[in-house]
Amino acid sequence: MRRNLTPAQLGDLLDLPINAVLALHRADGSVLQTPVWHRWAGTGFTFYIPAGDRKISVLQRDPRISLIVGESAHPFRAIQVEGRAALHVDGVRDVARRIAGRYVAAHDPGAAVDDYIGADDGVWVELRAVRTRAWDYADAEYT
Repeated sequence: MRRNLTPAQLGDLLDLPINAVLALHRADGSVLQTPVWHRWAGTGFTFYIPAGDRKISVLQRDPRISLIVGESAHPFRAIQVEGRAALHVDGVRDVARRIAGRYVAAHDPGAAVDDYIGADDGVWVELRAVRTRAWDYADAEYT
């Protein structure tokens, strides 16, 4: 296992249209994990939350989050970023389109991106990193 990698050492992992798993804290202290579409912003992640989604109120109450992206085939590249969520409403439709666009193009190329982000604006979230860990198993042989 190769540890302490930089995001650049993960190759195209952060460009692939695969779900990230977002972890946030419920009021009772338990952890809610949910898949999200994301975009790597060079030093952290951004993601979109549609209007009316309860994740918005959860993050307003407690902005501590963790997000992980990992692939399910060798070399099993992965990155985990822990930090705080900053919620934004400015430019939300443009950000949501940039995030959703690559997923729609890969998985439903005939669809309109706006059909996936809905009619109401919601928020976009910037994960302000406190800790980043990245690793892979490129040095391990699997058959």
